[in-house]
Amino acid sequence: MELNRRNFLVGSVGAATMLGLTACSSVHSNSAGTSSAVGSSSSAASSAATSAAGPAAGSSPASSAAGVSPVGSTPAPSSRAPVKGEISFSFWGGSTGETAGFNYVKQKFEAANPGTTVNLKIVPYDGFFAGIDRGIQAGNAPDVFRVDYTTIGKYSAKGVLLDVSPYFDSAEIAAFLPALWEGIKYNGVPYGVPHQTDTTCIVYSKSAFATAGITSVPTTLAGAWSWEEFSAVATKLRASLPDRKFPFAYDWTQAGAFRWLSWLYQAGGTLLTPDLKKVALPSAAATTAMDYTKSFFTNKWVPDSATIKTSQYSDNFFLSQIVPMSFVGDFLVPELADPKAGYKGEWGATFMPQNKAAASDLGGNAIVARKDTKNPELAAAFLKFVVSEDMMKYFCEQAIELPTLKTLASANLNYVSRPDVVKICAQQAATISDTIVKESTVGSFSSINTVLQDQLELAFHGKSSADTISAIASGVSKALGS
Repeated sequence: MELNRRNFLVGSVGAATMLGLTACSSVHSNSAGTSSAVGSSSSAASSAATSAAGPAAGSSPASSAAGVSPVGSTPAPSSRAPVKGEISFSFWGGSTGETAGFNYVKQKFEAANPGTTVNLKIVPYDGFFAGIDRGIQAGNAPDVFRVDYTTIGKYSAKGVLLDVSPYFDSAEIAAFLPALWEGIKYNGVPYGVPHQTDTTCIVYSKSAFATAGITSVPTTLAGAWSWEEFSAVATKLRASLPDRKFPFAYDWTQAGAFRWLSWLYQAGGTLLTPDLKKVALPSAAATTAMDYTKSFFTNKWVPDSATIKTSQYSDNFFLSQIVPMSFVGDFLVPELADPKAGYKGEWGATFMPQNKAAASDLGGNAIVARKDTKNPELAAAFLKFVVSEDMMKYFCEQAIELPTLKTLASANLNYVSRPDVVKICAQQAATISDTIVKESTVGSFSSINTVLQDQLELAFHGKSSADTISAIASGVSKALGS
């Protein structure tokens, strides 16, 4: 049976929790029965493309001209005065679809709120947060900025973000997928809004698979490859490829190092203890995950240059056809599907492999505002407008990303390219457990991710599994202050 995000919300966790978290959020799975925090979606079922001009004529944004207004279809809180003024909004340059989505939001927000101006600032991802940090220290950071869920804790813990509690009533909060609303909270206080989410799936070359004699690819989450089956696929590809090519590339590169934790969760382990105060390493699961992922290099399944700190990402290896299979986030689908610069040849998608558990990573981003912004009412109104139903729908359809509103998570969105691939990613999102969300959004996770970058780089250059796990445990303990 095809997974549906709303059904998963109710069926897997029960009405009492509705996938909400009782503590801070994080992502991981420590047993095959661990509940999903995000759930799965049938949103990608439709293949119709949304016009670049935006929603159909006559449709109206879910936010009112007053700026601070309903999210989704929930009722508005007490009315507020119309907002006016000027704010800046900074985000890293992503796909053409993301840029189009944010430009559309800007235009609609300004039209709905006469006398307002939103200055968009598009910055390269590399160095984005270093720039935000410098701006905060100097007092000239953007009023509003984008931040991934694994980094938001760094800012909320320092008290530099706007508390949005006064701007959302209980019904509006309930409009979001509970785990993702919890993901923007720190010590019970919401800082920002969960804008979209994404996760990892596998893309592959159909011709390369055929040449290697791989005739069956999982089409359901329940039928995803086991680690043993994935190893057999990699072995067949290795045997069919010349020495200068490799079976696959992973997506744990640079700031994405935390995605390695998916393998720890698949092995039945966790990074932190249930109270999130101590590291849960070393463990047998960590050794299993480390040994297995180190074998990617010893078996020559991945390019020698594809280490954690490489400048070449998994999609680059796939596009250049150095590998016929790659782990990628759904936000990269537009790049792979681009008629001119995309992948040359037929390609498909399937699920992450699984071991004792199925697990994936918590991707996606929140939109936050500075606590010391000169116009908090305007900033809050813009945050609410960004996550209104019409705006979120248009953005996700253009950017090929997954929505955070319940109404959209259970809807058929008109993704502009490869809805068949988005369908795989949406189902894969069902393996993002509440534990994964909690661990991925602790206030010190940015520092933890740096530890992972440094130690995994050494592991894949020959450092033993035991020494790597011990070093990770020490670094994480230091980051936690435990």
